[in-house]
Amino acid sequence: MRLFIRFLLKIFFRVQVVDIEHYTKAGDRVLLVTNCGSLLDPLLLSCFLNKTITVAIDSKIRKKWWIRPFLSCSKVLEADFNSPVSTLKLVKALEKHEHCMVFHEKSFMQDKHYMKVLEATAIIAEKAQAQIVPVRIDGAAYSKFSYYRHKQLLRYFPKIVLTVLPSYTLEKDYTVSNKEWRKLNAIKLYDSMSNLLVESTNTDMNFAQAFVEAMKVHGKKYIIAEDQDRKCVDYKTILLKANVLGRALARLIKHERFVGFMLPSSLAGIVTFLGFHLTKKVPVMINFTAGAYSMVGACQTLDLKVVVSSRKFIKLGELEPLEKAFLDAGMRIIYLEDVAKRIKLADKIRGVLAAVFCKVVKTPADDPVAILFTSGTEGLPKSVFISHKNVLYNKEQCLTVLSVNSGDRLFNCLPLFHVFGLGVGTVLPLTSGMKVFFYPSPLHFRIVPKLFYESQSTVICGTDTFLAGYARYGRPYDFCNARLVIEGAEKLRETTFQTWKEKFGVEIKEGYGATETSPVLSVNTDANSVRGSVGRLMPGLQCKLKKVEGINEGGSLCVKGNNVMLGYMRPSNKGVLETPTVEINGEILDGWYDTGDIVEKDKYGFIYIKGRAKRFAKLGGEMVSLVAIEMALSELWPDVPLGIVAIPDSKKGEQLVLIIEKQNVTTNEIATYFATKGVSALWTPKKIICVKQAPLLGSGKFDYNKAKEMAKAL
Repeated sequence: MRLFIRFLLKIFFRVQVVDIEHYTKAGDRVLLVTNCGSLLDPLLLSCFLNKTITVAIDSKIRKKWWIRPFLSCSKVLEADFNSPVSTLKLVKALEKHEHCMVFHEKSFMQDKHYMKVLEATAIIAEKAQAQIVPVRIDGAAYSKFSYYRHKQLLRYFPKIVLTVLPSYTLEKDYTVSNKEWRKLNAIKLYDSMSNLLVESTNTDMNFAQAFVEAMKVHGKKYIIAEDQDRKCVDYKTILLKANVLGRALARLIKHERFVGFMLPSSLAGIVTFLGFHLTKKVPVMINFTAGAYSMVGACQTLDLKVVVSSRKFIKLGELEPLEKAFLDAGMRIIYLEDVAKRIKLADKIRGVLAAVFCKVVKTPADDPVAILFTSGTEGLPKSVFISHKNVLYNKEQCLTVLSVNSGDRLFNCLPLFHVFGLGVGTVLPLTSGMKVFFYPSPLHFRIVPKLFYESQSTVICGTDTFLAGYARYGRPYDFCNARLVIEGAEKLRETTFQTWKEKFGVEIKEGYGATETSPVLSVNTDANSVRGSVGRLMPGLQCKLKKVEGINEGGSLCVKGNNVMLGYMRPSNKGVLETPTVEINGEILDGWYDTGDIVEKDKYGFIYIKGRAKRFAKLGGEMVSLVAIEMALSELWPDVPLGIVAIPDSKKGEQLVLIIEKQNVTTNEIATYFATKGVSALWTPKKIICVKQAPLLGSGKFDYNKAKEMAKAL
């Protein structure tokens, strides 16, 4: 019977087993851990691992008639994972040299109770002294037997690949309590599976190839994107327009590899972005909110000669000063309105043929997908080279741990020049089949909630400033469809968290990232979440804490992984790409990136940000976090934008200056409040600048450069 079913599965699903030797070397007592994605999982393992598998399954599921065919090649052990008796049954089965697996009915990426199953698995493996063998089942989730059958486009017979990882054991740690031991090992199992998912996914391709692969999976007529003009487009339309536009642009900029990109988050923007890559052009993402001086200087670092933009966008965005600055610097601006008039018949024919036959250029995955600029919060913008592999790898990291899929709709109002707007807001949905709604500005606090509701979006990302604004002006039902709200770039204030929870019934998940890491480094998820932290590191990342002088607890977070940038190009070192390196304890580590953020990491892997290394001030011989002071002041004025900067002081070395969007604020008021809260008097700002509008960057971050200039001008 098993041989016959194996034959059918091999014929219809073209099943392939990778690294099966890891399974054969594991020994007699084996506990299999898989990324459950379909009902086929126990059948596949029993048929292709050449061993009858004992499947521990919830007794409620076992009674359902439709589950029986999928367990026909396995021994069945009914279990209740909350019961010690069921745990003992599985331990005894392993002691009899049976190979066992825990069958979990849902995908672990979406089930917040999966960690409980992993805790039970850890206990079973330790008690039976069994080898744990992780197995990734790839492709079954796209079959008609998938748990995602109502959430993504399925196929009748997708190719299925089983990847077996090396086995390992769990040793009892008597230095911690049983509860802590269970949680630590559940996290270890979770990390093992999530790393397996990421590492066994092919990211060795360029963005255009990934776009075409997604189109093949979801279908050419699959509606993937919409923008504020309420125009919906499918994969085929985007690919066709990008091919035609890309060829027309290529004729006008034949000898230029780096081309400026100054367009909003819109359908025109993503068509142009894809068109660049279909003709081997590297988009340089112009931060049109950073000011003419900074952007012209940054573009000159790259010897940029051409910028692609739109007359309509420049007019609506009031970007004429920036446009003039580019022209005065000798750069040429190509407007999409003019390109549309100059499209030739040959461009259309070649574009149509390329789209029909899905022909894309084979740009290496390690080539730049885009060049972005640092936010400039600490100095002149640096050029950050991000590769195709960087953003695609980060996409897989996000999809592995976040409960999102092609049934969701992402509302992207972040600009494309921002790494989050480009990576998570654009590349992720377009290459995974998740629908995306583009809106050009996150600052329209009254419009964004309304459009989120009308577009039936389910996912949105933003800074604390943006989310607080949406909560202030949004109606209670505007975010009724929201399943996932992620906050980053700023510290999530308790008032913002509580307002969203009470008004919209949504718990915001705090995350953390950087332009240099394409962008996500860590995030709280349904499976692993702790308030006050920014979550655990993404799978596939290594980290070290670098000691910082004057700071006793924690250290500067240094990371290494496939989502870490290719390198910097600095204004002071034009034409030279500096690959990331870090010096720790006198040792130079290549490929590592120092975030400059002072963090603490607990035993479960959760990261707590204490502030930036450059955002500490030495007051009275003590290192004080400016972020901590800002958080303390935010409790006094919860909804008021503010920032603290330190400027030189002839007597005390440094003094604090508060810039706040509120009138008539006094140091006495702050000192009195701090005294009631038991906060050190050193934290009281010596000077206060009251402004009508706080200085903000286009990303929504507080503009500390401008704030420092204001403080020094006092």
